[in-house]
Amino acid sequence: MTPAIAPRLLVAPAGILAAGFVFATIAPGFLSLGNAASVAGQAWVLILLATGQMFALAARGFDISVGAIAAFAGTLAAMAANSFGLAGLLVAPVVGFACGTLNGWLVGRLALQPIVATLGSLVALKGLALLVSDDGQAVPLVEAGHATSLAFDPILGLPPLAWLALGCVLGAQFLLSHATLGKRILMLGANSEAVALVGADAGALQIRAYQLCGLFAGLAGALMTARAGAGLPTEGAGMELQAIAAAIIGGTALSGGVANAIAVAAGAFFVQVVLTGLNLTGVSPFLAQVTVGLVILGSGLMDTALRSLLSRNRQPKDISP
Repeated sequence: MTPAIAPRLLVAPAGILAAGFVFATIAPGFLSLGNAASVAGQAWVLILLATGQMFALAARGFDISVGAIAAFAGTLAAMAANSFGLAGLLVAPVVGFACGTLNGWLVGRLALQPIVATLGSLVALKGLALLVSDDGQAVPLVEAGHATSLAFDPILGLPPLAWLALGCVLGAQFLLSHATLGKRILMLGANSEAVALVGADAGALQIRAYQLCGLFAGLAGALMTARAGAGLPTEGAGMELQAIAAAIIGGTALSGGVANAIAVAAGAFFVQVVLTGLNLTGVSPFLAQVTVGLVILGSGLMDTALRSLLSRNRQPKDISP
């Protein structure tokens, strides 16, 4: 682990401890078991979104459509579940993967800037979600009770869907650490010229990164639908920026090439702790948005500082007498 990477992985745990101390001081109910369970339950959606965002960032891109993908995929999954049973929730990750493929093709093959490609997807998917749901009406699940039990009833301490989300995070970390695909996505972000030297297709790797991003957004959509007992076509607004903030706080480099899924999950948990703590203190939701914005700015400044530190450490030292 390089000196610049180690501090990245410590930011999220330190932030969780600091935020927990602050909110426990000003909001007495913050440390209650009920609130802890609430934070953990709500965090899993953001954890999945941030883990997907991590892959796009690692490939030196980003995806601001993940919230819209989750809402659209979750809405279609609710419709499928009403026709085919709860197995229809599996439609969500399939839809997410398809949306990620489109984003990846736009960036990796048509060479569109990520902001242009994913902003277009964001607007289009929001419109599609409203279109298929009769102007944004929620799509209640026929088997809502069974769906919510998957999201809330614990087995060995966690609900089944939380175990699934945890498995996905661990799978993402394994992919980055041990699989050729994950290593090459990191290589693409760190040094795109090196990718060509090993005979890999940079465009194809970008497509894979966005496919993984979309897949995780679709999984988040399925979890959102199960938790609410309905498909929510307007849900997910603003979560794309929260996901970017969580990924950066979790040590993912904005410049690409550095990522750790477990640290990103901790970053998402930190963001959720801040949002829940602000809600418990009764502050205006608009102030909460300001706080998230400041967190994003702070994350960007932190990334810039760490890159500057890494650059200085890589400079050759003067060994002349």
